[in-house]
Amino acid sequence: MKNKKTELFGVLIKIFIYVLIMSKVETIFSEHSSNLTLQIWRTVPVAILLAALLFGIAKGHDFERLGFLSHTQFSFRKTLYMIPMFVIATANLWHGAVLRYAPLDTVWYIIAMLCVGFIEEILFRGYLLRLLMKRSTGLAILISSLTFALGHIVNLANGAELVPTLLQLVYALAIGLMLSVFVIKTEHLLPCCLFHGIFNALAAFSNESGQTIGYQIAVCATICLLSIGYTAYLWRLKSSDATAETAIKETIN
Repeated sequence: MKNKKTELFGVLIKIFIYVLIMSKVETIFSEHSSNLTLQIWRTVPVAILLAALLFGIAKGHDFERLGFLSHTQFSFRKTLYMIPMFVIATANLWHGAVLRYAPLDTVWYIIAMLCVGFIEEILFRGYLLRLLMKRSTGLAILISSLTFALGHIVNLANGAELVPTLLQLVYALAIGLMLSVFVIKTEHLLPCCLFHGIFNALAAFSNESGQTIGYQIAVCATICLLSIGYTAYLWRLKSSDATAETAIKETIN
């Protein structure tokens, strides 16, 4: 098995490359935003990145280690049927729904955002979290969540406004904590990938007209409260209900 420090360095390099590529893609898209057909600029690169990640996982026979396949049965009841995650996933629709792009561009956008959800969960909750858990579960949760949140700061370089971006960092941290604990307690990564992809994809229908700073702060606070509350619930699950933490640590030793 690879040296853990070498593997961790490799994961951090993958995250850096991903952020760099996405930053460049968003820059290109912003410069040509008047051309609606350029939604493909988002889709093609992330689809290639996801395909490369999945190829590497298949080559290393890591689907079970990363949580796509698990020897533990997923308990919908003990996870409250993931209702808090479903509610948070609809956050982009809380101010109403509109069709922001042409139909074909909407399809491209949804595919791109689903790919982004899978990529980021593989990198932050599939690889980074599990590697860091060798030292400390709590530290692994914190570092992987902070890294995930701080990755969004690159949006500032792409012309995003300061306050909305800072709010995004805050609720991304809360969501990161929730997803990290979810993976640890269930040993399943796929629900996190789907949640993340759907959360992003529904932005295609977000009604951004008339959203005040006060409204954005309220949304951020609601997401944080739901995420942290669900995190606390998952964290307190009895070991007999969730043995995934031990199983995860066994896969990285």
